[in-house]
Amino acid sequence: MKKCRKGGLPCYQFHLIEGFSEDIEHGVFTKAGGVSQAPFNSLNVKFGIRDPKKNVIENRRRVFYALGAKYSVSSNQAHGRRVLLIDAKKRKTLFPAGGPQSVEVENYDGFVTDQRGIGLMIQVADCQAILFFDPGKKILGIAHAGWKGLKLDISGKVIEKMVKLGSNPEHILVGISPSLGPASSEFTNPEKELGPEFMPFVKNNHVDMWEFSRKQLRSHGIARGRIEVARIDTGDTAEGARFFSYRREDRKTGRFAVLAMIK
Repeated sequence: MKKCRKGGLPCYQFHLIEGFSEDIEHGVFTKAGGVSQAPFNSLNVKFGIRDPKKNVIENRRRVFYALGAKYSVSSNQAHGRRVLLIDAKKRKTLFPAGGPQSVEVENYDGFVTDQRGIGLMIQVADCQAILFFDPGKKILGIAHAGWKGLKLDISGKVIEKMVKLGSNPEHILVGISPSLGPASSEFTNPEKELGPEFMPFVKNNHVDMWEFSRKQLRSHGIARGRIEVARIDTGDTAEGARFFSYRREDRKTGRFAVLAMIK
């Protein structure tokens, strides 16, 4: 990933996807540059965690402005595998003439669209935000994937929706955001808590979720050279401390934004 600034906010971009900046805008934002107070300081974008709503609204406004998103959609997220497809017809129901510019939907953990100008936002603090982009067809997808989402294979669901719009998995670029790395992703009993499919990625009760996710993507036809893993561990106290971490900050924390939009 490369460091950059968008709208005055520090953020990161995936090298693979940044190469298509004429077609897509995206940013993995840090926790800096917002108005929220401790323990949510400062760019928290999640509602419902005791951060005053007015702060979250302002933080989201800053993030959307940074990417130039006139319209945006996000979800309360449910650690499931429901993916909302936003085609031309669905766009009209989400953003009717004179309607809201920012929409929060219920119980979705992924979005797919071929529509221009709609910012798709995922909120994370240890889970993976996975960004998908087909530069040929100009189809965009994004997913929230903690261990539950990975177990349910939400990536496969996003790819399935993209294929319905015309994508070939071999042409899709994928970026996996800063998230818990192998050193921080510890479980008491991985086989019981996660299931046998995770066991090849377990060492001393630590799980390599990055590699699990990468192998899962490969199983759906994503080419090896088209997957970029940030490899920034949100659980550590070095570069990972730039981001919110549910584990490192003992559950009292905000969520950072991963946002993407077809231009």
